[in-house]
Amino acid sequence: MKILIFVLMNCMPGFSQEKEQRIVSLMPSYTEIIFELGAGSRLAGISNFCNYPQGTAGIEKIGDYFTPNIEKIYSMRPDIVFAGKWKNSKAVSALKNLGINLVEISEERKIEDIFATIRIIGKNTGSEKRAGILVSGMKKELGKIKKSSKKTAKSVYAEIDRGYWTCGKNSFISDVIKKAGGKNVFSGVNMPYFQASWEDVIKAKPEIVVLINSEKEEFLKRPLAEKIPAVKSGKIITGIDKDVISRPGPRIISVIKQLKKEFDGKN
Repeated sequence: MKILIFVLMNCMPGFSQEKEQRIVSLMPSYTEIIFELGAGSRLAGISNFCNYPQGTAGIEKIGDYFTPNIEKIYSMRPDIVFAGKWKNSKAVSALKNLGINLVEISEERKIEDIFATIRIIGKNTGSEKRAGILVSGMKKELGKIKKSSKKTAKSVYAEIDRGYWTCGKNSFISDVIKKAGGKNVFSGVNMPYFQASWEDVIKAKPEIVVLINSEKEEFLKRPLAEKIPAVKSGKIITGIDKDVISRPGPRIISVIKQLKKEFDGKN
């Protein structure tokens, strides 16, 4: 009789011998990917910066991704923690020392790296099929964008933040610009992100300026701004969602499409 009850309970909808996987995500992009793969309900903890999609609102926050609350994460008894592969990260070392199952993901430096991240997360959440479908869909959209791109790329200066913070060669944002049909004026700088000087920007003579977290009015008031080709032609782009363009996740395709329209003068 006991055996019969056990069998019946196992056949009942919603009954499982295995507890649901508990996940902690230390990066907003990982969180977005996890939700996109249908595993958002398994998130026990996320970083303070994880604000998309709406489902993140009710999930416990564990601090920022550089200095997360280690004790809080440990108390959650996670089955897996997704973290960036940061050099000399004390947080990562502490989590490892506690015996927590940690999946470290390398920094994405081009769009193809985002595909790799999606597949890694898919593999570790049992969502490999959905990850494959997501990547295939993103690649298909990129293919469409590439087919309609102009042969000659215009030079682009992307100001990520105030103080002339911009992107260099090893940044996925630089690759976003390239995929949208532009050429980063600082693509020769062998750093993902760095602080340029205003003189460097003027000398670069960008044909297009993308302001992600800076004001257009302030930009135009800078000394000798009128010498920049983008200012002369009025090709200063604003209105790009800073969260979307700064996160190497599924939504990055929408930014590439938006920038391409702007670069091509279709907006």
